[in-house]
Amino acid sequence: MTDPSVERGSSPENDDNIEDAVVVDETPAASDAATPLVDPVEAPTASTESAVYDDATLEAEAEPVVEPTLAAEPEIIAEPEPEPVVAETTGAAASGEPRVVYVTAPTPPKVAGNRGFGIFIALASTVAFAIVFAIAVVIIGAAESGRVAVAFVQAPSFYVPVAFFALGAIVIALIVNRAGWAAHVFSSIIVGLVVYFGTVGALLLINGVIQNTPEQAHAMFLAALADPLVIAAGLLGREVSLWTGALVARRGRKVTQRNVDARAKWEAELAEKTAAQR
Repeated sequence: MTDPSVERGSSPENDDNIEDAVVVDETPAASDAATPLVDPVEAPTASTESAVYDDATLEAEAEPVVEPTLAAEPEIIAEPEPEPVVAETTGAAASGEPRVVYVTAPTPPKVAGNRGFGIFIALASTVAFAIVFAIAVVIIGAAESGRVAVAFVQAPSFYVPVAFFALGAIVIALIVNRAGWAAHVFSSIIVGLVVYFGTVGALLLINGVIQNTPEQAHAMFLAALADPLVIAAGLLGREVSLWTGALVARRGRKVTQRNVDARAKWEAELAEKTAAQR
């Protein structure tokens, strides 16, 4: 290239132009020199992109090949685990061993008793015995003396038989419980004997039989056994206990039947639940 300073001359007027020309010439040179520095920063060409893409694609395609191999190892280890369970279950079923089945059984019914009602009837029958015995005492007193007297209610010969009747009736009610009519027929005889001999013994003790001689005590004992009031107390005690016992026996049959029905219902529920668990 021809130097511009030679063509234009070296006049002072052109010095400034020369300097300007030099400056103008250097700017493109600087830009030319800077061009290579920017080139590495520029985006890669199509061939480069394809090369990079091919490498990334190869890496991406290669990774899934390795992953299934790694993931397959636990599956191979886990596969044998269920086999012993299946083998044990099959062996237990083939052996025919009985299974243990836990069944929640229904609560068995409580057996109802008749003692409470029997005691109530015994107390009520005591009142009835006292009334009937009082009427008998009035009749016997009127037959002996020819007049009606009510002062006997304060005498031991009246309330002692009533007390023994209440004692005998309550004890029999506790023992008999739900028994039938035959048991109350037999027990009424026992109540009558308790009233009779209990009244004899209590009256002898009240009259001081211990302080007398044996001959006198024997005479007092025979007189007490033959006392019309004592005999009436024993007979009335037996009759009242017999007829009031019929009420206790009637309710006892009903209670027994309810217990049987409740037991049958419980057994049916138990059998149903047991069959459902099999």
